[in-house]
Order: sequence, then structure tokens, then C-alpha cells
Amino acid sequence: RYPGQALTRVPAKVSVTALTHGQQEALPARPAFMSKSGLSGAERGTALHAFLQQADLARAAADPAAELARQRAEQRIAPELADQMDLDKLRAFFASGLFRRIQSAEKALREYAFITALPAARVAGESDPALDGAVTLVQGVADLVLLFADHAEIVDYKTDRRVTPPELIRRYGAQLRLYARALAARLPVPVTRCTIYSFELEQEIEVPKEQTESV
Repeated sequence: RYPGQALTRVPAKVSVTALTHGQQEALPARPAFMSKSGLSGAERGTALHAFLQQADLARAAADPAAELARQRAEQRIAPELADQMDLDKLRAFFASGLFRRIQSAEKALREYAFITALPAARVAGESDPALDGAVTLVQGVADLVLLFADHAEIVDYKTDRRVTPPELIRRYGAQLRLYARALAARLPVPVTRCTIYSFELEQEIEVPKEQTESV
């Protein structure tokens, strides 16, 4: 029997989303704007992420519509996405306490990409002596990392509809725990807070302390 058989069941590299949700991210079969129902949830999220990643935040806070028009004119966002952007949700975001923290942070790192190594046994979800010492590379992108003088915060944007705060924590808490663990060794200050900003609820949701301490 091949002594490394257990290793053949563990990927050498995996994304945080695949690891925490049990499957690789699926690409939509066709653009949602080609369907009568408009954008899918995933594509609404893609549109908002694209807008916020490229936005001049000061200008966007003053006039989201003008910033959206600029991005569209410069072909930074597809017209079909711009047409269905929910400006009221953006205005609520720019009026939030989260945005005030963004403004007060020393640095706001948007779409912060990282890669880290996790024990292969954790990725496989099984205990096997053959996995001892083996690691799997885990990659991810944090929507927003706020750096302050003495701490850092991780923020995840979500556009899920018909959800409650506990449901969002259940769905994405593990993802944020992995983000915190991965970034702890890379940032100059400790990660002390992880939150989810729900555009649907127009609310920032704090991941409970016990879910961030065990990273």
C-alpha cells in the first residue's frame, strides 16, 4: 500500500472559499444581465466589490452616482453592472460607522490578497499519521483590511439577500477566522476585530469574539 495514500486526497493548494464552504467557487454559466431576472447574487457582489475596489472613496462618499459615472466612462465597470448598481445601498454604506473608521484608519487595504500554509489534516478534515507535517497552501482575498496604530480589522462585504445577522455569521464566520489567522503573521499589528458589512441589511455585523480568538 502506498504510504502516502492519504496525501493524494488533499489538494496542494485551495482557496479559502473552497475550504470553508466545501467546494470550489462556481462561475455563472452566463451573464445574469442576459436573463430576465437581472443580476444574480454573486454578480451583484462582484459589481459592488469592483466599484469599491476602484472608487475614489472621498468622491464616492460625496456623490456615489458621479463616481459610478466616472468608472463607467473610464470603462472600469461594465455598463450592465453599472445600470443595476444600487446607489441607495452605497449611500447607506458611506453614511455608516464603518466608513468613518475607514476614513480614520492609517491604511485601508482593499482586495488584500494573501497566501498561507495550513496543516493538511485540517484541510482534509481527518486525522491520519501520514498527514503529519504536511501542509496545504491556502489563498484568499480580504475585501478590506484596516490598519490602525495598535491593531488591525478585517471587513468582509456581503450582498446576500433575505438573511439575518446570525445566518451571515454562520455562513462566513469560518472564512473570517482563516483570514485572521493568515494575516496575523503578515501585519505589523494584531488582528483584533472581524466584521461583515451586509449591504442588504445596511448593517455591520461583528463576528463574536470567541470566533476570532481561536484563529
